[in-house]
Amino acid sequence: MVRRFSDPVEVRVEVRPSDGPQQRPEAFIWRGRLYVVREVLDRWRERRAWWRDALDAEEVHARPGAALAAAASEQEVWRVEASPGWSFAPGVYDLAHDQSVHGEQWSLVRVAD
Repeated sequence: MVRRFSDPVEVRVEVRPSDGPQQRPEAFIWRGRLYVVREVLDRWRERRAWWRDALDAEEVHARPGAALAAAASEQEVWRVEASPGWSFAPGVYDLAHDQSVHGEQWSLVRVAD
């Protein structure tokens, strides 16, 4: 079963210079618990939910053209296998890395049981 979320998470990344300036998640904090990434299963880009930015009250004060730029932007999604410790069974988590008009953000978007 897959559950959807839009929870902000704090992500610690590993920068791999051999792959270019790519940032790979190695751990994240979700709901006060540290999850260690055991393996990156997949990675892809998908369109952001731009309508959320359009409905955001703060967006009214954005610079001209910012809403259009937000509509065209994408987020990078990392599917990782992670667990809150080595004694726990791992789960599959989708972490979205978003560089929007509000700055760089990570969020947990899906959890597979």
